[in-house]
Amino acid sequence: MLVPVIERDNHVCLGYTLRPDDMPTHPGQISFPGGRHDPGDNDLTATALREINEELGVAVQDIEVIGKIDDVPTPVGFVITPVVGWLRNPAVVTVDEREVAEYFEVDIKELSNPDNFKHRGQRQIAGVSYPVPEFHVAGKLIWGATARITRSFLEITDLV
Repeated sequence: MLVPVIERDNHVCLGYTLRPDDMPTHPGQISFPGGRHDPGDNDLTATALREINEELGVAVQDIEVIGKIDDVPTPVGFVITPVVGWLRNPAVVTVDEREVAEYFEVDIKELSNPDNFKHRGQRQIAGVSYPVPEFHVAGKLIWGATARITRSFLEITDLV
């Protein structure tokens, strides 16, 4: 998965997708662009770049890979490897409606505002405890693994 970092009008934002309601996994949820590793992908960075190109039409040459955030296990058995990429300004996004119902960006200052973050405790699944963080921003609820990745990014960035 790619955590897209975008600068628009002197604001640094993160880009999110809303998954269509008819998707087989995580329908109607907010996520970062991404998907499963394909055998033709050289590595997980290649997977992240391919997926953002497929979902949002962002050209690979328009992304500067900054690095990775620690892997994030999910309650349903996925392990997400977040790759952080700076989308060169102006980032042109063309949504593939089969994979993305909506694309939106949130200023990291808004994400960093403690009033917009809630922690709903822990959720136990198959004997493993998972935190349930939530961001309430831009009229959206960003929760679960996407919120955990967002929080991790905010903890390590100096862009705020």
